[in-house]
Amino acid sequence: MLDPTEELSPFQLREASMDDFPFAEALTRNNMGGYYRRHHLVWRGDLFLASWRESENFILEVDGERIGVLRITEEGDSLHIRDVQIAEGHRRRGAGTYLLNMSHRWARARGLQELQLRVFVDNPAARLYQRMGYRLAGPRLAQLGSIRHMARRV
Repeated sequence: MLDPTEELSPFQLREASMDDFPFAEALTRNNMGGYYRRHHLVWRGDLFLASWRESENFILEVDGERIGVLRITEEGDSLHIRDVQIAEGHRRRGAGTYLLNMSHRWARARGLQELQLRVFVDNPAARLYQRMGYRLAGPRLAQLGSIRHMARRV
């Protein structure tokens, strides 16, 4: 895997440990809570923990402060971005772009063909994903109605 600190950046990305789990769950639950309520979904901490255990998890820091979470899994020839979460007050400063760029670099280094992610239809982050080359990718999650499945080539 590429060293995420080799670029000149205010961000540091490190592998998460179980000690980071409470931060990651709280950040994700807080960021996604409004979407869950609007789309009549129920947060399941047990499912988040199971997903955490199956994912490669990273913590984004600025000056030693945890400000974000990146969670990925590799499936077939795709890198699936499970979570890009940025803390309130740190958004719109390049953190999400940094995490997406690192994911792209890792996918390329692993010889993968595609990156995939899911996003709520009313999440403004979808505009960032589109600017970075992600496009709607078929009806894979159409039955849920509230979630878009997006992909881009590596």
